[in-house]
Amino acid sequence: MKLARFVEGSRVVVGLVIDDHVDVYEALGSDPFGDYIEQFQPDEIELSDFIKAQIEGQESLSYDLSWVEPRFIMPMVPSEVWAAGVTYKRSVEAREDETGVKGIYDMVYESERPEILIKGLGYRTVGPNDIICIRSDATWNVPEPEFTLVYGEKNVVAYMIGNDVSSRDIEGENPLYLPQAKVWRNSCAIGPYLVTADEVKDPRNVGISLVIHRDGEVVFSGETSTANMKRKFEELTTHLFRDNPVPRGAIMLTGVGVVPPDDFSLKHGDLVEITMEGLGTMRNYVQQL
Repeated sequence: MKLARFVEGSRVVVGLVIDDHVDVYEALGSDPFGDYIEQFQPDEIELSDFIKAQIEGQESLSYDLSWVEPRFIMPMVPSEVWAAGVTYKRSVEAREDETGVKGIYDMVYESERPEILIKGLGYRTVGPNDIICIRSDATWNVPEPEFTLVYGEKNVVAYMIGNDVSSRDIEGENPLYLPQAKVWRNSCAIGPYLVTADEVKDPRNVGISLVIHRDGEVVFSGETSTANMKRKFEELTTHLFRDNPVPRGAIMLTGVGVVPPDDFSLKHGDLVEITMEGLGTMRNYVQQL
């Protein structure tokens, strides 16, 4: 099941994406997680079954997907946004290139404890068709396409595309500057759909592609797969929730496996396009702060 939120007139509605159309049900409200946060019991029922129960017997209004898609916004408003780092070998190489420090990232890659950090809250996050920002005090900014987990009560109930926009030169100056290299206004994008867990047959084998357009031309493209991740999702989840009260509706970006070359940086006006098998395509324009 794929859910999407979009703007219809002056209101936000939620619809089920089926092939080339979107079916909107009044019972879905305006936020598939926010509206159900107290009712939905993830240990007792799948999210897709819960949603089916809400719309059973309800009439829907159908929209053509090509007409609605440009109006898509965040498929949910996350309560918290977390990010895991150094989960792909390519990420180890990129971090060592940017910092000039050898060893510490390999140590994290090989260690039992993963790198997990807070990326922000819902108000710092944007959806598809919105603007992602690059910092005014950074010169080396990159998008990071990341397979994203959506949590219920300590368990994964859905998936999305995530973009963990990062300032590599700030982290490269000193690893202790990592929070400033990761967290600022519009530094994270999610979307375009909220895809329930039962919809994705093998989340550990999802193709990921990144394409960056500039002035109508492709200036970078690359591909990877979640099959190249060293960490298991269960492992990241266990460490996230250990001694840490994480609210329902939190999400985790699970790391980056496709990174532009060291001489590349995002520029104002670029279009970032991220595609993941079964999760759709998310597009965002870049704005310089």
